[in-house]
Amino acid sequence: MLKIGLTGGIGSGKTTVTQKFSALGVPIIDADEISRELVQPGQPAFVEIVNEFGDKVLKSSGEIDRQYLRDLIFSDAKSRVKLESILHPLIRLKMSQQIELLDNPYCIIAIPLLIETGQADLVDRILVLDVPRELQVRRTMERDNSSAEAIEAVLNSQVDNQTRLSLADDVLNNSGDIEDLLQQVEALNEKYKVLVNPQGESIEADNGISNNKIKNTDVPQQKNSPNLFKAAELFIPPGDEIVYELPLNEKIRTLVRLESLFEEMEHHLKGDTYWDSRSAINTFVALMNIFSRPEIKTDMLKELDRINAIVGKYTLKDMPDDSYIKQVQEEVNVAAKNLRSIDGQLGQGLKQNEFIMSIRQRDSIPGGALEMDVPAYGHWLNKNIESRCQDIRIWLSHYSQPQQALNLILKLMRNSGVVCEASTKAGLYQHSLDTGIANQLVRVIVPKGAFYFPEISGGRQRFTVRFLKPNGFDRPVQIEQDILFKLFCCAL
Repeated sequence: MLKIGLTGGIGSGKTTVTQKFSALGVPIIDADEISRELVQPGQPAFVEIVNEFGDKVLKSSGEIDRQYLRDLIFSDAKSRVKLESILHPLIRLKMSQQIELLDNPYCIIAIPLLIETGQADLVDRILVLDVPRELQVRRTMERDNSSAEAIEAVLNSQVDNQTRLSLADDVLNNSGDIEDLLQQVEALNEKYKVLVNPQGESIEADNGISNNKIKNTDVPQQKNSPNLFKAAELFIPPGDEIVYELPLNEKIRTLVRLESLFEEMEHHLKGDTYWDSRSAINTFVALMNIFSRPEIKTDMLKELDRINAIVGKYTLKDMPDDSYIKQVQEEVNVAAKNLRSIDGQLGQGLKQNEFIMSIRQRDSIPGGALEMDVPAYGHWLNKNIESRCQDIRIWLSHYSQPQQALNLILKLMRNSGVVCEASTKAGLYQHSLDTGIANQLVRVIVPKGAFYFPEISGGRQRFTVRFLKPNGFDRPVQIEQDILFKLFCCAL
């Protein structure tokens, strides 16, 4: 499923756009609606907010006074950071849960602070509402009966529109009338439907047959196979091949992102310059932002328990030499035990580190973590490289056990399944998945020197691989040739 992240500043027209997409039959996940639900009495964020800010945030009815809280956070940066640390992880968890329940070609995820909160990793494309600032102020004054000063304070707390546009895949211009905006939405709806199903083929989920006559049986699926954890060892891509991956659910996508950040961190730590250390800190803040989400620890523990249950089904009859299975069981049990021994959220101890937290707070603003903003950071960057690397290694140690767990999960997952040869029809391959098997990752392997590259999209029920060739700085175009490629469906 294609996930479109809709974002824009206050008064940019997000409600109008989401209502139109909804009328066109597109599912909407709205971060603001989720936020309003979470602060209701009895909901997860209610008690935390009252404990943090006191009874002054309550109305006489016992509900949270959202207007008071809004005025407070836009006048006090520390209060805003405290509120965000409570709400944003819970909002993200709720959005991920709602996404998992959808079975549509694409959905709209409306997140006003998509860029500011570093949640772009939750979506496949970013859709930005572009509105001149003066028009935002005027529209919001008319809508909310607010002062221009109050609206300017909100706008100043958000990233500027130019930053949003620089990250946008699609743009809606809302400087005209509402009819013009709605027509743009209709055009985007058609575009997204084409992106999901570029050739307009009818895909039958039951038998895995599309118009290009490729069947589900092209890719062997393994269920309760004694070779589950060793199958991938039969095929190790040599140096002249490239592996492209697509996680089929949000949990695995997050683990792959974490893996990439840890690898990026190791690369930066090998450098010895001022800029290497800055890059390492930027990467570390990205790790903190993901690990601060409360569901990460729970998801990894559930995955380890699930793997352990699968391994436990194997018998000596299934695998005469069961030493490898015993080794896997031991590794999984140790990883789960280490994770459970951690109290609270992963990296909880880092919240007591004022130095790191000050950088993290400023990092949410593009270019905000500079010496002029955080002088202590400038002082630290001018220490010798050995001292800087030692500090970073100490901070990384807070995530050593989670890193071991995610590396184990991804290794076992990638080593499950069978590599096979598949073929396309005019550069297109479509495949329906057996919903009775826990498919988690698709890997497409192509020659390094090929003039084309794969674009993989899909979800739990099916996936599509389009082979594209570069087209200068314009959108790549689909190739017309029938080609063979190596395909690996990881189903642990």
